[in-house]
Amino acid sequence: MTNALKRRRIGASSSTETYRDAIPLPDSFATIRSSEGTAEGRVNYSTILSAGAWDEATSWIPQDDNMYSLMPDSTGFDLAVEGDFMDGEDDDIVVPNAEGEQQQDEIQSIPITPAVPGVKAKQSLVSKRPNVVWCSLYRQTYLEELIRWSGRGDFRHLQSCPDCVARGVETLGRAEYRLHPFHRIEQWNGSSFVDVTLKELGLIIQLNHAGAYCDNPIPCHSKMLILHTNGIHSCNIQYCGCSRAIPPHLQLLRRRIYPATQLAMKSCATFELLRHLHRLALTTKASTYDFYRCLEKSTTNLGIDVPKSRYRALMRMVLQWRHLQMLKWAGRGHDERGAAGTLPGELMVKCPSCPHPGINLPDNWRDAPDNMKFLYAVMICLDANFRLKNQMVSNYSQDPGLGLGLAYMIHRTKYEAYVKSKANENDISTCVGFQALAKANSKFSKGLRYTGVGMGVCGRSEMILGVGNLHKDERYANMDYIFGTILKALTVVSVLASYDIACQWFLNLLRRMQEDWPPEIKPSSDMRFTPAIPKLHASMHKQSHANHDVYSLNLIPGAGQSDGECPERVWGPHNPVGNATKTMGPGARQDTLDDHFGFWNWLKYTSMRITLLKRYRRAVADRNAQVEGHRGLTESVKKENPQLIDVWEKMCIEWELDKFPKDKKKNPYYMPSISEFSTFSKLNDFTVIMTGSALSEAQVKKDLAEKEAKFLAQGGSFQHATTSSMFISLGLELEEAQRRVRRLAKGVGPHSTIRQAGSLTEQRNILSTRIRAWEQLLPVYIPGIVQYQTDHPITTKTSYAEDAVLYLPSSIPEPCRSRICTPGLANIEKELRFAQMSDSLASIRQILIIKSRMIDFKNKNIRGQRDGTRSTTVIDRVHERARFAASKYRSARAAHLALAGDGDWENTYRVLEDKDVRGYQDPDRLRPRVGRQGIYEDGHEPSLNVEVDEDDGINLVNQLRNRRDGTGQTRRTLSWIWTVTMGVRTEEDHDDILRVEWAKSCARVMRAKEEVLLLKEEMRRTLAFLKYKSDWWVEQQSALPGAPKDLVEGISAFAISQAEIQTSLANHFRKLWAAPFSENVEEDVDEDEDEVEEVEDVPLDEDEEDEFENETEEPL
Repeated sequence: MTNALKRRRIGASSSTETYRDAIPLPDSFATIRSSEGTAEGRVNYSTILSAGAWDEATSWIPQDDNMYSLMPDSTGFDLAVEGDFMDGEDDDIVVPNAEGEQQQDEIQSIPITPAVPGVKAKQSLVSKRPNVVWCSLYRQTYLEELIRWSGRGDFRHLQSCPDCVARGVETLGRAEYRLHPFHRIEQWNGSSFVDVTLKELGLIIQLNHAGAYCDNPIPCHSKMLILHTNGIHSCNIQYCGCSRAIPPHLQLLRRRIYPATQLAMKSCATFELLRHLHRLALTTKASTYDFYRCLEKSTTNLGIDVPKSRYRALMRMVLQWRHLQMLKWAGRGHDERGAAGTLPGELMVKCPSCPHPGINLPDNWRDAPDNMKFLYAVMICLDANFRLKNQMVSNYSQDPGLGLGLAYMIHRTKYEAYVKSKANENDISTCVGFQALAKANSKFSKGLRYTGVGMGVCGRSEMILGVGNLHKDERYANMDYIFGTILKALTVVSVLASYDIACQWFLNLLRRMQEDWPPEIKPSSDMRFTPAIPKLHASMHKQSHANHDVYSLNLIPGAGQSDGECPERVWGPHNPVGNATKTMGPGARQDTLDDHFGFWNWLKYTSMRITLLKRYRRAVADRNAQVEGHRGLTESVKKENPQLIDVWEKMCIEWELDKFPKDKKKNPYYMPSISEFSTFSKLNDFTVIMTGSALSEAQVKKDLAEKEAKFLAQGGSFQHATTSSMFISLGLELEEAQRRVRRLAKGVGPHSTIRQAGSLTEQRNILSTRIRAWEQLLPVYIPGIVQYQTDHPITTKTSYAEDAVLYLPSSIPEPCRSRICTPGLANIEKELRFAQMSDSLASIRQILIIKSRMIDFKNKNIRGQRDGTRSTTVIDRVHERARFAASKYRSARAAHLALAGDGDWENTYRVLEDKDVRGYQDPDRLRPRVGRQGIYEDGHEPSLNVEVDEDDGINLVNQLRNRRDGTGQTRRTLSWIWTVTMGVRTEEDHDDILRVEWAKSCARVMRAKEEVLLLKEEMRRTLAFLKYKSDWWVEQQSALPGAPKDLVEGISAFAISQAEIQTSLANHFRKLWAAPFSENVEEDVDEDEDEVEEVEDVPLDEDEEDEFENETEEPL
């Protein structure tokens, strides 16, 4: 977020806000009407059509804005362009020299400039380089203070407690240290402090009594060790053996000490340690072994008198603690069935934005019209991970696990029985290029119990829905059972299933459901499925079949802008867990993975406020941009042939309504490859027809010649044998020759051959001769040219012919032009310049089409370094032609602007930027990446724009896109050069390219509109789910009324606290979403940015990375 917004927060009110404050929003919220999903009069296909007067339900929706990010005065535009920039040099800032030396008095003299309202304060050296200031001014002071702590300082006592703020220990066994029995004590021996324990000083920890006295104390084991956050402690503990005695392990628990066993207890851990270790493991993915080593080093860092290892005991306690916390948070302690009555999946953190009938859906959600049913569909993304493997360590008899099947990991009994029954089946792949199935029967698995895990993730919220172990890599049987387990927990009727091998896996899925799936996972018969392939993986599939688009998330109605890559974003943070879990026993591993998956879901649960808000704002901006872009494309096509839009729209509707696999209707989104053309001349015919009816330069010259012939026939005469139109035409030809020679000169350097240098000299001599001959005509048609040259001298940087100034009317300012040029001369150049713009723009389009087809042919048919180099050389020549045409267009447009001035023609022939010169299927150009800051020494920053072409600045090289950039197809917009009317087309075969781009543009509009509607509905469902959870926890206050009073109070207190958490989240979510485009929301988002940063990178599995690199289009 920009510092400007942060600075505005400084002056804002500092009053503390409470999430439970009343939100000024009514309970009866606005409704999402079906008209929001219509095309609103614009041409679209039937993804969203009119639904009559049907309403979803009484629902809550956030603010919407159809002009957001489109207008220069909008909030989105301001936030996009507002940014920090580097100030000038600050004379008051002192920077150390190369040797690291710095004058003490110079740093101490840093002035403190008072803040001036409205003026950006200069950044001080303390703020910019705090370590430089600290090293020069405070390092020695800090060092002395640390050494001072080695003595008694201001205290005279013989004992010291480093863990207390007040360092002295006045008396032994005082009440304060009975309450803090795990503080470390140091004793003064006359010259220094030595470590002692409270046990050695006589402290006794008496359990089950508020005081320190018991009538019948029972001492603990002599080797009792207690693990705390600051080390391992040997303590003197006494159990209570009097009339009020309870079991010893309960006495420890009620003192917030967790015993590793329940009989001969020698190892314990404090609640603080277990909570700290639990959170540290979840956030850092560190292993328990590393944490235990830290405890040992905190106890003694000398390797002397190291306490006997309690690592195995700590492992048991941590696993039990994790399991108990999951039971507690799921409300199992409030259920009469208790922990033993927990049902499969009951410990999961459920997705609040997913549709849950009876919880966050209206009663009539099944009656929604067909075009709105996508709002109540569930998107499940499947994938496998081979880094969360498990070695053949221990067994289920010794390590059965504590909660198998109760959370995310599927229970093994029925799952493994089903997989074993399908062990002999071979999964054959005929499409996928990254060999996910081809290696399923051959991948190394010796010594492994499980080769990885398969997972199903919510495609909208990225929350985990179910996980299963893989016995022999990514088999259909494993993924089917995982998918079926997830479906069994759903009560919706529409499921969008995304899987990277969906084109193979889904073919016989319905048959396997009916014939092979066991009853415990078989879904209801009314459930409908739609297959999809994740967007990043789609490029790895063979695209030789037209019906492969049926799996594209860009074209599936109701998919919104989901990319299907959610599992990849889940694998990234969890892959480090595999280092610890691969050597665990099977039960401990599954419990550990369940805990980490639950933590992931909880992070997604609480960060839903930021996630949905950022997505909604981005979706509204993208919807507005796509609608405007599609409207322009549709209008340009209608000008050429109004009937085409109706034909294309009908094709889109028919293809969409066709049932899977949609092979009965023509695919409007499919463009045949170059190999499907009968001859390459057909491509050339296409490009000719694109420009055949346009206003070409040759046609204008012909018209001018006919006018001159008519003028002569009527008895007129010219001042010179070379007519005025010929004079201007010669000048334009010389201008083009200059561009050609200029490009030739760029290729001739110090190491060029004599022949190359001689050829350049010859071209310059020829051009110079032609220019001198043309200049002899200047006094004829520009009589005042001599005086103009005298009054306005121009100095060229070189004497070469390509740099000579051609005095055409466009190069002379308007006040002088009408005075020194013959009448009508400027109009002749204006007509020719207009034709030049049309010709050059058509050339750019033609060259880009040829180039894209050549790249497609090269990627599919050419292998090897020799052939690849040759084909790249040919493509480079085509690339240079595109640069030449773009340079010609820019020159012609600048000249026409000087002659004609501003006008409506600028709406058609716009300023040509680098980002505009791209193929009809190329994604938008990437934004310039900001390099890593702070890596250069002072005064050595690199210069900017060092690679820009000095002549025209045109950069048309295809940009490399990595996994973070994605495919660029979701939010792609068609460049304006493809929407310019270039003549009428009459043959349907030659409309394929424009038809495909129009259909894809229409699909992008639909997906963008669906995304906005989906996010509105998800916001509403999230608030409804949070309210349901709050009410559910309130009902749990009175659970287990027959329990002891102290337990009843704990049950009530925990239920109230959980209900307050859900209410606080709901209030905060609603407040944040009420006005998503306001500046205050920007500030709130900025404050939480670091906490809930969205994972944009999509890491691939080890088997997919190489294939992705191989399938990526090669740069030119």
